[in-house]
Amino acid sequence: MKKHKIISLLLIIYLTFAISSRQFFAEERSIYVGDLIELKIQAEDLTLDELKNKFKDFEIVNVTDIPKGYIITLRTFESGERTISIGDKELKIVVKSTLDEIEREDIYEGDLQPLEPGFYIKWKYVLIPLVIVFILSLAINIKTLLMKRKKSLMTPYERFKKAIGDLSVEQKDYLVNLTRIFKEYLESTCSYSIKGKTSTEILYEISRMPQLNEKLPEIKSWLSENDYFKFSGTPAPMAKKLELMERLTSLVDSIEEVKKGEAK
Repeated sequence: MKKHKIISLLLIIYLTFAISSRQFFAEERSIYVGDLIELKIQAEDLTLDELKNKFKDFEIVNVTDIPKGYIITLRTFESGERTISIGDKELKIVVKSTLDEIEREDIYEGDLQPLEPGFYIKWKYVLIPLVIVFILSLAINIKTLLMKRKKSLMTPYERFKKAIGDLSVEQKDYLVNLTRIFKEYLESTCSYSIKGKTSTEILYEISRMPQLNEKLPEIKSWLSENDYFKFSGTPAPMAKKLELMERLTSLVDSIEEVKKGEAK
């Protein structure tokens, strides 16, 4: 069966139900089984239910309201002739089968030559790699999930120590990562939103926490020196990077001691 995706304009119907005059225009084209048929109907007195009832022998694909009428799209998979009455006019729709277009009276002769084998896919060679990829992806996802779960069970101090241990002093953004790790620790410890804030804003947030007031000068000194190397364009020597890391570790250790003292 020939499938036509194009819309065949069978008829453009203008039905104007008025007291003075009525007009009807139609354009006939060959329509085959499965074709979309688009009709434009202008009829002020015709309701949507009445319109659908008149085309009940067709599959109604779409109906669109237009001023004084509708645009209806139909199709059918049965060949034959159908007549639809609209007002005092009749619309004749003839649906042809593609088989009717074949005219041949002689006998078909078969080809006795054997057919060459077609392209054949051995599906096991496709499925095995897919299964391997699926298993690897599943294993990676499970490992990632377990690592996240393990990390969520760690205390802020444990996460800080692990992050510091994972850093390499050879990293280009070593000082930036040091600041990020410190911010994450403060955020988890103090329940304040610190990410994305400047050093001045961080110090303001910390000043609102009485338990860290005595550490404020030390924190300010560390942030200021770290910012100098981050934003001045002056590269920090290896020894300075290690010094800043050790000072930060010592600072966090002292904050933990303060927290333990308050817990008692």
